[in-house]
Amino acid sequence: MMFWKRRIYADAAAATPLSSRAKRELLRLLGVYGNAGALHSEAQQAKKELEKARASIAHSIGAHPDEIVFTASGTEANNLAIGGVLRPLLRQDDDVHAITLSIEHQSILEPLYALQRDGLEVSEVGVQPDGTVFPNTLVESIKPTTRFVSVQLVNSEIGTIVPLKEIAKGVRRAKQRIYLHTDASQAPLWQEINVEKLGVDLMTLDGQKILGPKGIGVLYIKRGTPIEPILWGGSQESGVRGGTENIPHIGAFAVALADAQKGVARRVQKVSDVRDYLWSEIKKAIPDAIWHGPQKEERVANNINISIPGLDGEMAVVSMDTLGVALSTRSACSTGNEEPSHVITALGVEKSIAKSAIRITLLPGATRGEARRIVAALTETIGRYRIRA
Repeated sequence: MMFWKRRIYADAAAATPLSSRAKRELLRLLGVYGNAGALHSEAQQAKKELEKARASIAHSIGAHPDEIVFTASGTEANNLAIGGVLRPLLRQDDDVHAITLSIEHQSILEPLYALQRDGLEVSEVGVQPDGTVFPNTLVESIKPTTRFVSVQLVNSEIGTIVPLKEIAKGVRRAKQRIYLHTDASQAPLWQEINVEKLGVDLMTLDGQKILGPKGIGVLYIKRGTPIEPILWGGSQESGVRGGTENIPHIGAFAVALADAQKGVARRVQKVSDVRDYLWSEIKKAIPDAIWHGPQKEERVANNINISIPGLDGEMAVVSMDTLGVALSTRSACSTGNEEPSHVITALGVEKSIAKSAIRITLLPGATRGEARRIVAALTETIGRYRIRA
């Protein structure tokens, strides 16, 4: 068995380590203990740091500070976007329609399913066999009752970059008011994010995906977008999200997001080169490896999703971990589900191949040397655990 002292972390789509700058900001703010909603000096210090971070985040995405609402996670931000906009509409009208994609994250699908039980009509638009999204297919699903569309800017499992600007144009051409939401949690390290250019009404971000802390998310809410809380009991965040703000995590998030949006093009070029090299080495070592998802032009720079016939995906992840490589089979939020990933299944992949899918998502500092080690560990795993027909 091979053994390396230094592990390779290739599960960036699930969570990332804290950057050094985000960590320093987090530690600096741990001493800010006042409640930003109070009136004394300690509270005012907290309020100052809160609004400084809010302004920084707004600047990073081309928004206004009053359009930034802090949550405890990307999942909560998605729930707030969906429930906060759609539930009031359902109270006003029992004929409301929402559109999403069949490859969306569970934190989009599950809130929509919950509202479906209360009368919401939901359409899940399919994707092409390679995981790409045709804007016209989604736009053609719009009905007179459509009021909400949610699409993930970058898919967390197969890396599809959704043509959101084109979808936004189609949504805007509709005769009725439709609110457009995107979960952009996976995007900031790999794409420049500007809410006006994207044309969205709501956008979710998540600290743990961008070298920031866990337990902090953001929902951008465009001015004039009607929304009600899903957490009641406090007037924080302009009355949209009750609960005392987590100043250390918010400040660290702001630093991580600002850093993520610097040098995106160079980062993409560097990591896509490593990603492409990794795939070429996998194909040399394992010629029958199967690529899932879009080709490189329509795919986020750090993502590879593959199946190796005869190798169970979960067994592969466990084996790779013992060999010093961390990767996954799917979104961490779906871990424990024995069925194949709904994202891979949506591509029309047969069940046995879908169950062998593994996801490799590289960190910004990934190297070709790490790529070679991943291939070596994968080759050893295949030698031990692959079942040939």
